Amino acid sequence: MERVAVVGLGYVGSVTAASLAARGWNVVGIDRRAAVTEAMARGVAPIPEPGLEERLARAKSAGTLELTTDPAALATCTASLICVGTPVGADGQLVVDDLLAAIDTVAKHAPRDHVCIVRSTVPPGLYDRARRRLGRPDVGLALNPEFLREGSAVADLEDPELIVYATEDENAARFCERLYAEQRERLRRTDPPTAEILKLVNNAWHALKVAFANEVARVTLPIGVDPYAVMSLLCADQKLNTSAAYLRPGMPFGGACLVKDVASITTHAATHAVDAPLFGSILRSNDAHLRFLVDTVLAHRPKSVAIVGVGFKPGAADVRDSAPVRLVHALLDEGLHVTVADSAVLDARVPPLGLDALRAALGDPRAQAAPDVAHAVAGADVVVVGHPCAEDRAALVEAAPKVPILDTAGELSRKLSAEDRASLAPVVVLASRR
Repeated sequence: MERVAVVGLGYVGSVTAASLAARGWNVVGIDRRAAVTEAMARGVAPIPEPGLEERLARAKSAGTLELTTDPAALATCTASLICVGTPVGADGQLVVDDLLAAIDTVAKHAPRDHVCIVRSTVPPGLYDRARRRLGRPDVGLALNPEFLREGSAVADLEDPELIVYATEDENAARFCERLYAEQRERLRRTDPPTAEILKLVNNAWHALKVAFANEVARVTLPIGVDPYAVMSLLCADQKLNTSAAYLRPGMPFGGACLVKDVASITTHAATHAVDAPLFGSILRSNDAHLRFLVDTVLAHRPKSVAIVGVGFKPGAADVRDSAPVRLVHALLDEGLHVTVADSAVLDARVPPLGLDALRAALGDPRAQAAPDVAHAVAGADVVVVGHPCAEDRAALVEAAPKVPILDTAGELSRKLSAEDRASLAPVVVLASRR
């Protein structure tokens, strides 16, 4: 079996490395963060991703996964999968410094006939730029955009709806076909410019669906119409109205992908003098929904607010561009005292750990990090339910605070029993209050 390097062990890289190694590929995972490589070598997942530790255990048992901080390990590999982050900069452009540094590393250490596959989200024009940066005609370059969702990344990787790759190098094309031989019926080859823009377009569409559902909630509430009922009926038509994914009113969208990719495609349109008002309005609509939630909290005239669940999606420990964290900061700016509980963040597997991890996630010393839900809600005038894990939902029922509970994303409405909901009698922000 060929030896493959995975460069960058964030959520895409760690899942990719563990899954390939568990399926029998010889994989070397490379990351400059020793805490990550050491944790994975012990079989500890650096992120709380279902199925990831199971794959790490299988790979460890089979001896198919090597972890290192030394990029020279590339010299023994047939191919490399680049999975480093490309965050959005202040100008709205994707920052590709780490990606280009990884390309430089491949250029320096890769053997002849090596194949370099970029899985990172990239801006238009990156393929040609990387090809020049690589500067080695003996090394093939391909794009292979990932469509993994945190919380289901293992399942998305191993049972995908679509796999896309793009290359101008036939050796790279042959390797991509071998890499995905078990999923060939879902594999599509395209040209590099199409692959570059595809991930941005995908996430802009997902973000648009979130913003659309939230705008539906805001325009239906004044006339006493339940937005969940409206969207449920809309989604019942799967022939014309597509799937129900993302089309549920809730918190503003956040996370490592949607915000930055919407900003990137909007900036790309402006750079090319393309009038794209729909893309340009998505983030503004998202911000308006956050303001709506702030105003809903303020309507109760609280002095102290507890927020349960601050991950960017329900049960997630990842707080990058998290809407609940943005809500924390907005309420602090209104002069409120805010206390936060989130067991998923507290359960961090690599430093920072515990309360330190939650404090780091909040990023503001004015926000208080509580060790559990009971401590967070004690003394609060209002409890805001953001994106809690199952443990924190149960803890909230146990604490049963006798104050208004704002169920911003419908977590209590959908995931608690009728008896538990009745014991809390929550104020459901995005549904008619009958």
